[in-house]
Amino acid sequence: MGSTTDPLSLLLATLKENPRGMSVSDLAAAVGINRNTVSRYLDVLLVAGQVEMKTYGKAKVFYPSQRVPIAAMLNFSSDLVLVLDRDRRVVQANDAICAFAGRERDEIIGKPIETSPLAAFDHPLIRSRINDALNSRESTEELRFLRHSEELFFRVKFLPTVFNDGTPGVTIILENITDARRAEDALRESESLFRSLVENISDLILNVDGDRTFSYVSPKSMEILGYTPEEMLQKMPFDFMTPEDARKVREQFDAIFADPRPRVLFEWTMLHRDGNPVVLEVSGTPIYDMIGDFTGYRMVCRDVTERARALKQVAQWKSFLYSVVNNIPSMVFVREIERDRFVFANKATEFFLGVTQEEMAGKRADEIFPHEIAAFFAGGDREIAERSVPLEGRVSLSSGRTLLLKRIPVYNSRGVLRYILGIAEDITDRVAAENRLVTERDRAKGYVEAAGVMIAVIGADGTIDLVNRKGNEILGYAEGELTGKNWFATVVPERLRERLERNFQRLVAGGIEPPPSEKSPVVSRDGRELQILWHNALLRDTDGRVVAMVSSGEEIVEGLDYREHASYA
Repeated sequence: MGSTTDPLSLLLATLKENPRGMSVSDLAAAVGINRNTVSRYLDVLLVAGQVEMKTYGKAKVFYPSQRVPIAAMLNFSSDLVLVLDRDRRVVQANDAICAFAGRERDEIIGKPIETSPLAAFDHPLIRSRINDALNSRESTEELRFLRHSEELFFRVKFLPTVFNDGTPGVTIILENITDARRAEDALRESESLFRSLVENISDLILNVDGDRTFSYVSPKSMEILGYTPEEMLQKMPFDFMTPEDARKVREQFDAIFADPRPRVLFEWTMLHRDGNPVVLEVSGTPIYDMIGDFTGYRMVCRDVTERARALKQVAQWKSFLYSVVNNIPSMVFVREIERDRFVFANKATEFFLGVTQEEMAGKRADEIFPHEIAAFFAGGDREIAERSVPLEGRVSLSSGRTLLLKRIPVYNSRGVLRYILGIAEDITDRVAAENRLVTERDRAKGYVEAAGVMIAVIGADGTIDLVNRKGNEILGYAEGELTGKNWFATVVPERLRERLERNFQRLVAGGIEPPPSEKSPVVSRDGRELQILWHNALLRDTDGRVVAMVSSGEEIVEGLDYREHASYA
C-alpha cells in the first residue's frame, strides 16, 4: 500500500472485491495495516453507512454497504438540504435547494456559502447556529425570507456532521413551512375575528360538555346574567335556575344529549345575579371532536325577556278584549271568507239566537240567522273589499224588532281580505224614540206653520234656523229661502244693524234678558220697511247656554199705540 493511498478508500475497494464479506483479520492482512487501525477505520465507515457488519458468534464480518448513497437519498427529500464543511464551504446540495436557488449543482458545490448562489442564507443567526453545529450542538430555528417580494418561512435544523476523514461539518435542513404558517396566520385571524364577533354580538354563547357543565362562556354573560364567564365555567345551567325550571331543562338535556340533533330550539329561564328571571331563546348545535365523537352542544342564547313580557301583555290584552267583546250587549260574530263559515260569536249572539257558540262555529249565515239577517251577510264580499269601508244597514224582523247591522272587513298582514266582522245592535227602542221625536217635531212644525203671526228662530251665531209660512209671506220670501242666512244682514234695516246685532250678542252671552215685547222694523224682500211687534224667548241647552232665540211678531197697524222697547230682533 502506498503512503499516499487513502486507507478508507482502500478498505472499501478491498471489500468490493470480496462481496461475500471479510473479517477484521482478513482485511488487515489484505491491505497491510495492523488490525487495531483497520477496526478504527471500519467504525468510521459504519457510521458513514458505507459498510455493513454481521456477527457470527464472536466473529464480525464486514460487507460493502447495500444502502442508497447519501447524495441520492438527499435528492429524494422535498426539504432543502445543504452540507457544509468546517470552512462553511458547500460540499453537498440536494436537488430541492438547487431548484430553490435556480442554479446548477456545479455552481454551488465547493464555494463558501457567503459567495455562493445561496448567499441569501448567509445571515448572522445562521452563522451562529453553524458554529454551534461545528461544536456538536444541534439547534432548530424558524426563519423568514423575502424572495422576489414573496414572504417565505422555513424551519431550519442545524445538525453536527462527521465526514469520512473525521473532520466536522454541518448538515442544514430547511423545511418550507410557508403554507402552514399562512394557515396558522389565517387561523389566528379567523379566531380573532370569531372572538371579536362573539364578544360583541348581543347573544350569549355557551359550550355545554357531555357532563352538562359549561366549558366556554362568552363575555356577554356579564351583561345578560350579571356573572363573569369565570364565575360560570364548570357549572351547570341548572345552577342558575329555579328548581322547577331546572327540572324541565334536565329533561330537555336528557333528550338532546341522547340523540344529538342540529338546531335544537327551546326556551330557558335563568336567574340574573339580582334574582330577576331572564328569558333566553336557545339554539343548540352539536359539537364533535377530531374523530367525530359527540362531545356536547354549543348554545346560542338570545335575551327575549322584553319580548316575552310584551307577548304576555299582548295575551293579557287579548284576554281582556275577548272578555269585553264577549260581554258587550251588541251581537258580535266573525265569518271566515275562504270557507264562508262563522268562527266566532259572543254571548249576546248566543242569547239572541238561542244557540251556543260551539253550535254556531263552522256554519253559514243561512244556517244560523233569520233570513232577513242572513240576506244582509250573504255575498257582497267583493264590494266590501273594493270599498274597504264598513257596510251598514237596518233590518226589521218579523218579530217587530229592528236591528242595526254592520259588516266590517278584516285584512291579514299582506292586505288580503280574510274575515268579515259582523255587529248587530237591537235598536228597536231607539227607532221608537226617533219615531216619537219625528211625530212631535212634525206636530210642532204644524203648529208653527198654522200660527197667524210671523215666527223666526235665530241661532246663537245670528243665522236663521227657521221662518214660518206667515213670516215668509210678510217678508216676501219663498219657503226655506231664508234658512241659513244672517238675520241682521238680511232683514234688519242697515241703520239699526250694528246696534241690534251687538245687543243680540250680549243676550246670547247671558248679559241681559229680552223684554216680553218690543217694536222693531224689518226690511222685506222688495225693500219695504215694516214695523213688527216682537215677543222673544230664549232656548237653552242642558247646561244653561243660550243656543237660539224664538221670536214671534205681528205687523203693526198704523194708528194703534204701541210702546217701544230696546230691540233685539
